[in-house]
Amino acid sequence: MYFVSIAVWISLVHLLASDAIIHALHVPRRTRSTGDDDKTQSFKPNIPPECEEIGICDNVPSYPHQYVSRLIDQITKINQTTFNMDILELTERFGPEEENLELCRSEPTIYTPQAARSTNGRKWYYIVNKRNYEAIQTFRVEVCVNKDGKCKDVASFALGNQGYCKQKYILRKMVAIDYRGNTFEDYFIIPSCCSCVYRTL
Repeated sequence: MYFVSIAVWISLVHLLASDAIIHALHVPRRTRSTGDDDKTQSFKPNIPPECEEIGICDNVPSYPHQYVSRLIDQITKINQTTFNMDILELTERFGPEEENLELCRSEPTIYTPQAARSTNGRKWYYIVNKRNYEAIQTFRVEVCVNKDGKCKDVASFALGNQGYCKQKYILRKMVAIDYRGNTFEDYFIIPSCCSCVYRTL
């Protein structure tokens, strides 16, 4: 009787172990991928030359619009991500014109980025966004009209020094896509203003 009990116990253990293995094989893995077809898709953006210099791009060839739309649907369901939406501010300028004189001209623009450069300045990533008026991430960008050019003549510097216009940058948080197709939040470099600085000749 003792040996029969041991045999039954061993059989039950084998049966339970088999069920556990079968169950484990059928449990789906959680992933941020939106489909099997995405495995062959490249998520490393091809950046046009005109975007390389300023560090942000609102028109990237082969941007994965359909994939990004599915990602946005997933993010919206979770409802844990806040997207940035800048607008161009409207400011009235009071007082004499000379009090508001800018020494370096710049063009403020709202960007709906499809790609941006990382903080180390070497890697580019797709930015999660929609087309045009449906944009979910917008950023105010201010680019020098005459980068490295002279400041306006009204500015004067000590002998042996020269003023020039320099592009300034800031870090802004964006929702992006890594090279595997997963979303992440990080800070990216964007042009913020054009400043008049000086250098020694």
